[in-house]
Amino acid sequence: MNQNSFESVNPNDIDELSPSILLEIQDNVRQVISDKLPQYLQSEKALSASEASETTETTDNYDLFEAIFNEVLYRTISSIVSGKHKIDENNLQNSYNIVNNNLQGYRDSHQNSLFKSQPFEAIPTAALMLSSINSQIKKEESWQKNEEGIAVAQHKAKGNPQNYIEHYISTPGDITLLPWNEAQQIIDKFGFTSAKLHLILAAYTMVQEKPWESLFTVKGSDLIEKIGWDKRTDLPKYQKLLEIAKTAFALDCLLVKTVWIEGRNRKGGINASTPVGRMWNITIVPYGQVNTSGKIEEPDEVQIIVQPGTWTKYFLNKAGAESREALYQFGYLAQKVLEIDPYHEELTLRLAIYLTLDSRVRLDGNYRVQELIEIVLPKTEIDKASCDRFKAFSLKQRWDNALKHLLNKLNWQIAFDPETYPEWLRPEYTQKQPKGYFKKLLDAKLTIKPPHPIPELIASKVKPKVQQLQPKAKDTTPEDIKLTGCQVREARIAKGWPQTKLAGFLGVSQKFISLVERGERPLSPQQAAYVRILLDIKI
Repeated sequence: MNQNSFESVNPNDIDELSPSILLEIQDNVRQVISDKLPQYLQSEKALSASEASETTETTDNYDLFEAIFNEVLYRTISSIVSGKHKIDENNLQNSYNIVNNNLQGYRDSHQNSLFKSQPFEAIPTAALMLSSINSQIKKEESWQKNEEGIAVAQHKAKGNPQNYIEHYISTPGDITLLPWNEAQQIIDKFGFTSAKLHLILAAYTMVQEKPWESLFTVKGSDLIEKIGWDKRTDLPKYQKLLEIAKTAFALDCLLVKTVWIEGRNRKGGINASTPVGRMWNITIVPYGQVNTSGKIEEPDEVQIIVQPGTWTKYFLNKAGAESREALYQFGYLAQKVLEIDPYHEELTLRLAIYLTLDSRVRLDGNYRVQELIEIVLPKTEIDKASCDRFKAFSLKQRWDNALKHLLNKLNWQIAFDPETYPEWLRPEYTQKQPKGYFKKLLDAKLTIKPPHPIPELIASKVKPKVQQLQPKAKDTTPEDIKLTGCQVREARIAKGWPQTKLAGFLGVSQKFISLVERGERPLSPQQAAYVRILLDIKI
């Protein structure tokens, strides 16, 4: 064939290979390996990386998958591109490189980014998450100096006071407990920024199969966007990156110790007690121009390398929970919570963080106003307001504004109890309040839940204790919900999710999802209800 008859391939034509389809190929190859080549997965045999390779090397299971996937991808591109163009081997290799690079970028962006396909993410909601958050946003009343002069923040369980969590402050590189004066320098760096970063790292941790053995990297520029700082114009980017780095440094110094027995039954409770260890092991790597002193004063980017602490082995262990040797407790974080400005909406942010972590436990969302105010604000706030009518008025204004922000701007679900929370006491009432209104407010009850579909997601993974004896004919029960494999597959691809991501939300293997989509395994009614919500499948 004449060299002139060959064509170069337009990169735009290559982009027609949708990344979601390529990820579908990836899932299918993984399934083929699991189904057809188990003997290779269980051995250390060598595999040729491609037909063109002149040498072979011993590969582990991951390398085996990558080698087969790359060969399948190469052949797929060859068949698709050759149908449109007459290309030689060099052009074909170039086409493969373009697609493979695009795919790798797509995979990396989806693995290292949150809120890409939905406005919420799963996060751990164990008790130590709340205690660690309180140690940052209620630090004045959380941290005390113990008898040995060490700074400690202690949280005791309400239901079982023998269960407790303690936080300490350390220095990078070891877990030496710092005395009060030295620890205060780190504690002063805690606040709403560190609490938001804490939640973001927790969301990334949920993606890890074994978090206590995993490492993940987050870009500082991505964190700036996640916490809403991309809209700030008062600071240049490098200063924002430096603030992120300082905050990450402070979180690296936060330790945790738990004495925790979950549940009581004939077999005994689950012992989730942990020794003293870091919440997060963090390494900060700045990039940019080095000055004459060898320092980067104005970084172009900051990489945050994170290894979750050993607490995740006890409180975020899927396999351990199945064998009743550990816990696996999680809920969901709405993206907009991270964007709340603490300068203007401090009480809103406090409420949103607490209710996010408590929604896994308090499924009905029922609270008394006094209970919530005492949890999210210093306890002295109510005492001062009870003795001073001006402070009472100010606290009610703050409370009303927080509820209106959650309801109208963040789409939280709020319902007022008609008996204890009359219309004249609610946020939208603008006329003068009657005498005794503040005490009435403290006793008022309301239902408050995160935005849809978070409550439904939480409820769908919890089996109801009591079933309805005679459901109404028009009610849809979980038993009525049936999904075909085709429905699941089409909805998953439309959302841009690989099988592994759906499997992670359901707490099952990727192989199980593959079998469901091929019609070889059914979803349970609870799983089907969960999948409908996750993938927005309308029946």
